[in-house]
Amino acid sequence: MKTFDRNVHGGPYVLLYPDGTKITNIPGTEVPFTLNEYKEVVGKAYQRITLGPRNIRSKYTQLYAPIVIEDKDDSDSVECSHDIPEDTKVDQQSLSEITANLALEIDHRAFSRFNICRSNIWDGAVRGFKRATFSEKKDILVKFSDDEGRFEEGFDTGGPKREFLSLLMKELNKRPIFDGLVESRYLVYNSTAIREDEYYLAVKMIAVSIVHGGPGPNFLSEDLVSYISGQSSFKASVGDITDEEIGKVLQEIQNSPSVEILQDLMTRNSAMLQTAGCFRHVRSCEEEKK
Repeated sequence: MKTFDRNVHGGPYVLLYPDGTKITNIPGTEVPFTLNEYKEVVGKAYQRITLGPRNIRSKYTQLYAPIVIEDKDDSDSVECSHDIPEDTKVDQQSLSEITANLALEIDHRAFSRFNICRSNIWDGAVRGFKRATFSEKKDILVKFSDDEGRFEEGFDTGGPKREFLSLLMKELNKRPIFDGLVESRYLVYNSTAIREDEYYLAVKMIAVSIVHGGPGPNFLSEDLVSYISGQSSFKASVGDITDEEIGKVLQEIQNSPSVEILQDLMTRNSAMLQTAGCFRHVRSCEEEKK
């Protein structure tokens, strides 16, 4: 990693379970950790070991804040915190000023052109944003057309651009990178979207819309906004889970009447919980929320 990225530092690094717990023993035992023992306990092969370095900056780590893992005085506790640069920690009062300053950089004599079919806003937007001539520092010129390819008459003096950006935010809300209530969406993993670079594209669309006078993504959940802006508050509940199967399992775990039933539920659903990074050995019903 250091050979290919000069921003990667020397550590120290510690090995963690997916939930951020420092690895010492196999969970629920006094057996020292080895991959072979771990595979036996969870009943399947581990998927990967991910290196989480400090201060790596790329289009992906700006979307997913990197996790910094640090030892505390050589104890067993591990602190996991978002590695957010000081220059990105801004208060609400300065946001409008930042947006206004970015808008001043727009060259209104040059245009990024978007030919948008009203029946397929998303495809037209993707083509426009991926065009080699696109630049966020150019003004946006939008021409709407029907299914036959006939363009609507008139010159874009700002109205079509604002309409396009509003329609684009509505289309973005429907994309498979988001899940949850329509007015309170969370980011979710989607392999096709990763291959097609859709997460990065979504961020670019949002930024361009805001700076060019369009709306922001008013459909994001408060928890997601807090998370990506470096705040620690998180108020989600089981009711926010839209997947029927996962929601049912979590509801059963939450309502476990005894530690025996809770442990049985954990065992029966270990594959799902392990993938989610929250599989753990529990000793009492009070631990169900973890």
